[in-house]
Amino acid sequence: MAIDHELNGTAGSLDEVSVTGCWTNLSDPLPSPVEPGAFLVRFFRDQQDCVIWYLCLRPKSEAFVVYSDLDYEFEYEARRDGEETQTDLEDAEEQRAAILWCAPSFEEFAHRFWIENRLWHSVNDGELPLLEPRLPDYLNHYAPPGAPR
Repeated sequence: MAIDHELNGTAGSLDEVSVTGCWTNLSDPLPSPVEPGAFLVRFFRDQQDCVIWYLCLRPKSEAFVVYSDLDYEFEYEARRDGEETQTDLEDAEEQRAAILWCAPSFEEFAHRFWIENRLWHSVNDGELPLLEPRLPDYLNHYAPPGAPR
């Protein structure tokens, strides 16, 4: 599957730059608990499972990135095995509150994650003056009006 290669190749470099111990963790496509016919593919998680990122695949739309504190693969497996789960997968309102939009594409998510983590390293390692031009440009985009650049 082409997406496996893309996610494994790109996200692997995200593992290396992550300042919070995030790591690549692909799941099989999981049914979306909020949109019939759509699927979630878990691709990235933080080391304490506070945030888990999914690629949302919709039948007639572009894929986008969402995040949740729920591991939907675990939730579906526990439900299948008759175990109690952390959430009610049938409660669409509860699931809409648990799944939050993050980025319009995997590429944008990966770019933002990579650049923000590189910036953190640069600031904390005292290398801010040595940054390649696109990193300060990204920071300046978020500077309040009138802030020194």
